[in-house]
Amino acid sequence: MIIIKLEKNRRNKIIFKAKFTDGEEKKIFFKRAIIEGKKLKGEFEYQIPLRFFIPIVKNINKKEVLLDKDSLFCYLEFSDIYDQNYYNETQATPNYMKKWREEGCPEIYKVTIDKESYDIEKEIIFKKPHICIK
Repeated sequence: MIIIKLEKNRRNKIIFKAKFTDGEEKKIFFKRAIIEGKKLKGEFEYQIPLRFFIPIVKNINKKEVLLDKDSLFCYLEFSDIYDQNYYNETQATPNYMKKWREEGCPEIYKVTIDKESYDIEKEIIFKKPHICIK
């Protein structure tokens, strides 16, 4: 079983924390996420980059996932053209929208996690404006 939690740190960045039970971290599917993450002390064992959140939750059995009661259930994300840098926030702040314009106005997605079924819904909420001058 994997216990997951999304939370904000002091700088308002979203952190993805995970705790594995029954030796789940030994599975090949989690190796890349654990290698790029870091080990934590305390209740959760690993801090994993947020870009691994959706693939992990979508590809494991829903019975093996448990979402922490204090976790965030919604966030915004966009990435650069090459999907190297991901930008995540809980709300569209002026600094977030400035970074969006600097990256060329890619689509901003709203990621929502259902509390009971752990289904993830990803919808576009901001697009690049199309201007037609005649």
